[in-house]
Amino acid sequence: MKRNWKPLALTVLALLLAVQMMDAAWLTWFGGSCRLPVLMFHHLSDTPNPVTTVTPERFLEQMTALKDAGYHAVTVQQVIAYAEEGAPLPDKPVLITLDDGYASNLTSAAPILEELGLCATVFVIGVNEGEAVSPHTGKPITPPRFSYEEALPWVEKGVIDVQSHTYDLHWTTAEGGSREGVLRRDGESGAEYREVLLADARMAARRRAGHCLLTDLEALAYPYGYFSREADQIFLEAGYRLTVTTQEFVNRIYPSKSNSLRMLGRFNVNQDMTGEFLLQRIG
Repeated sequence: MKRNWKPLALTVLALLLAVQMMDAAWLTWFGGSCRLPVLMFHHLSDTPNPVTTVTPERFLEQMTALKDAGYHAVTVQQVIAYAEEGAPLPDKPVLITLDDGYASNLTSAAPILEELGLCATVFVIGVNEGEAVSPHTGKPITPPRFSYEEALPWVEKGVIDVQSHTYDLHWTTAEGGSREGVLRRDGESGAEYREVLLADARMAARRRAGHCLLTDLEALAYPYGYFSREADQIFLEAGYRLTVTTQEFVNRIYPSKSNSLRMLGRFNVNQDMTGEFLLQRIG
């Protein structure tokens, strides 16, 4: 009796094609991607607090641990180039960020970063940049904030990049603000809300313009970590190609997939974290 091998051959061929497609998908989504932890610091001081302030000595320990473990600090621009153009990133990349624009970022953090051959991105609150007194309360801004002119030497060295923590949306209603960070207010129309965020982005760009800070304004850190997909879409329209939150997870960035740059997670690094513990958190 003559066997008909044709159905079996077609089945085997279909299975082989399915395996090839699964393999291609795996390489695209997992093999062809980059694991990117993002770190969040704030102020450096000899009198730290448990949440947002570390001593220079602890910062040095944490940065040294990263370097000794083979991590390479990358810039916002490198991450964007990877996600938009497929440009290569170094092995074990890490994005180091500091929020608010404290003067200590320049006087304490920048020299340590330079010594270790690292770099960081500072997300500045535009309305407070270089100001001694709050434009809202009339009271001294403490701890003090740096000006763009003061940051320029570190920018020129490639140690610091300056990006946005919004121009003037770093407020909550409890602090006298009119909304919770960038979130839409109750009763606010979509058109009104969109214009508030776009206007803030324009003011941030205007404040930063003319200071020779070398890079474009293209990254945003959400104040307090408050964000929404609606807000993120509006800020994308405003030109922010990368956004970060305060949710703690390691990001997966895909080459030539710019949507993997949205609402990235960040690990808050505090005084209680030894260098070894920091490596465990992001490992």
